[in-house]
Amino acid sequence: MNHAIELSVLSPMASVESMIDAFEAVQQNGFATLTVPPFWVKKLHRDWPESAQAILSTVIGYPLGYQRTETKQTETECALNDGAREIQVVMNTSAWFSNSNGWPKVEFAKLAKLIHQREAIFTVIIETDFFDESNLLRALKTAADAGADYVQNTTGFFQKPFDLAKAVRFKQLTPARVGCKIWAEGATNEDFTKLLEHGAERLCLPFRS
Repeated sequence: MNHAIELSVLSPMASVESMIDAFEAVQQNGFATLTVPPFWVKKLHRDWPESAQAILSTVIGYPLGYQRTETKQTETECALNDGAREIQVVMNTSAWFSNSNGWPKVEFAKLAKLIHQREAIFTVIIETDFFDESNLLRALKTAADAGADYVQNTTGFFQKPFDLAKAVRFKQLTPARVGCKIWAEGATNEDFTKLLEHGAERLCLPFRS
């Protein structure tokens, strides 16, 4: 199961010591990914073993996603230059639920091109609690059509109780050509097993030092 676990250290109170502890936990346990704020990517990349299988990831547009596309592009370029191998972009729900609801696809396409040119992974994070099922289905298709490698069901910023049924439904709605990540804070080991059985590729957890 460890190969499917992603650790995130995104608390505003997280110190550099927390980043290093999380880095060591990922290496020692064979976890898939470590996600950190853009500010810390360069420092962690300097100590990232070339032989490591784990991916160093960061978030863009965290936590609400409503930055300008040009801002997200600049942040993405900086993160890639600093050594990030995965970019997780928070969807602009403010644009989606407005007369500009076609813009997220344009933004995703621009970012996908930039990220894939550097042979990095592109993940789109969608705050599913803001979406009814028909809108969620369209949003997932939009992300997939624009070139996302993965979609994720929440940033975890709002700290909602884990809901296995909602998580499974997110996976069921995800297009088959896109990987599925589930924020699994609060999930039990049994929940982890069920999520993997339903085809979730990654289980995302906050790091607790």
